Amino acid sequence: MNLGRAAFHELEPKLSAAAAAGFKGVEVFYEDIKIPARRALAAAPPGTTTFQEQLVISAQNFRDLCDKYGLTIFVFQPFKNYDGLLSQQRHDEKIEKLKHWFKLAKILRTDTIQIPSMFHQDPTVATGDMDKIVADLVEVADLGAKENPPIRFAYEIMAWGAHVDRWQQAWKITQAVNRDNFGMCLDTYQILANIWADCTSESGVLPNADKILQADIDEFLREVPLEKVYYVQLADAAKMSPPLSANHEWYDPKQKWVMTWSRNARLFPFEEDRGGYLPVLKMLEMWIFDWGYRGWVSMELFNRSMMDPSPSVPKDHAERGVASWNKCVKALKLDERDA
Repeated sequence: MNLGRAAFHELEPKLSAAAAAGFKGVEVFYEDIKIPARRALAAAPPGTTTFQEQLVISAQNFRDLCDKYGLTIFVFQPFKNYDGLLSQQRHDEKIEKLKHWFKLAKILRTDTIQIPSMFHQDPTVATGDMDKIVADLVEVADLGAKENPPIRFAYEIMAWGAHVDRWQQAWKITQAVNRDNFGMCLDTYQILANIWADCTSESGVLPNADKILQADIDEFLREVPLEKVYYVQLADAAKMSPPLSANHEWYDPKQKWVMTWSRNARLFPFEEDRGGYLPVLKMLEMWIFDWGYRGWVSMELFNRSMMDPSPSVPKDHAERGVASWNKCVKALKLDERDA
């Protein structure tokens, strides 16, 4: 998805660009199989195929292309707006969709599905009741555990989450779910956008931001065991000038500010020339050296540039992503240290 949204960029140029730039694996963003499936369904004679059948074909095409370019698929995401749904009908529809996702995950040859915290803001749609959220997540974890091979779930906080927008909340939920196949995904943007940054102020930073961040890091190291985080994502964001406000061109009254910021202005780490300024490196350093993380690291980006139809976007973004990671390696001297 980072290499261009599916509505504007075909899959193979994106995967080819990822491999050429040096990426070893990819996240499958659902729209990259959904949009081709919808196109195929629209082009087929009426009544000759179904959307579900086309999703299977599309997932197989994704897997075949990853094999062609030597790319691992380490997660399928996002299974969104599920936890806390108030309508039993909508809940049941999500469960049926998940069962089909299990089939797609097997085709993709990945054992992990990511669930972002609910970000539908309407209180008549979803509740923040923790017992309900936990029960919903227990249900999917138990269904996933019955699959062969079992499916894991990585729960990720959204900075714009309706009810869960801090890792502390996600960790309490993960503990309450208490299943071997249920853990978390950590994203530097989703954490820093709420505890350190302020996209609505001239400074771009909350009062006492560094002190708050250090306390947050200390708490994280005390509380969260390595085995309960399945992968991490790195992303920075551009400092807003002018700050986001109701007068800004990006203003959307249906979105929290951190969501508007995310959709338009996230960056790869070390892109200060594009306005990046979040302390992403501090978090990565903590994860690797203080905490001991050794799993997948994903460079996750949302930005208006992903909807630029220029054919250069996949290559440009892939090269930016790898250059960003290489700067992280150099800054932390990762290639000079023992594993």
